[in-house]
Amino acid sequence: MKIPPQFTPPPTTKALIFDCDGTLADTFPAHYRAFKEALSFYNINFETGFYAARVGLSRYQLLTELASETGITFDPEDIAARNADLFLKHIDAVRPISFVTDIVRQFQGILPLGVASGGQAPIVTATLHAIGLYDQFDVVVTIEDTHRGKPHPDLYLTAADRLNINPEHIQAFEDSDEGIEAATSAGMKVMDIRPYYLSDPSTW
Repeated sequence: MKIPPQFTPPPTTKALIFDCDGTLADTFPAHYRAFKEALSFYNINFETGFYAARVGLSRYQLLTELASETGITFDPEDIAARNADLFLKHIDAVRPISFVTDIVRQFQGILPLGVASGGQAPIVTATLHAIGLYDQFDVVVTIEDTHRGKPHPDLYLTAADRLNINPEHIQAFEDSDEGIEAATSAGMKVMDIRPYYLSDPSTW
């Protein structure tokens, strides 16, 4: 797929950092199916519309809102423990978002590349392997590294620190308001991919 010209990083850019879910890969079908199975243990009907409206949230934020809306008590740590294995069960549903993965391939070996994801490490690692990009990145930062998800800037700041690049020289790529806020708060320039790709909930 041709890279939209507006996604070409400025000449002053010294590194690129990408969100994973919804930016590098369409993982929403796999995540939705995993959450639905995990939550069925608590007799919760996890509807596509609820998830579609909250795809940019961290797992903790998503489950907090779900508990508030349903009034059902469940253990978020239990869901997290079930979720990773269930996601891997549905890993075949993961698809690359081609114009973003093309950017990675174009700049691999030219600029340092990183991932800053609020996802669990086993899930992020499996996703990057599924789309054939794991070895392209110099650093991969996940929620276990910071314990604070987006919109906090911690994930991006940690990735920048590990790349040894000042945040103001980094171009970030995101697909959610929370992610854009996180990258902006970290002092980075950020590109929103949503005008060019949206997952279709009917395929979940």
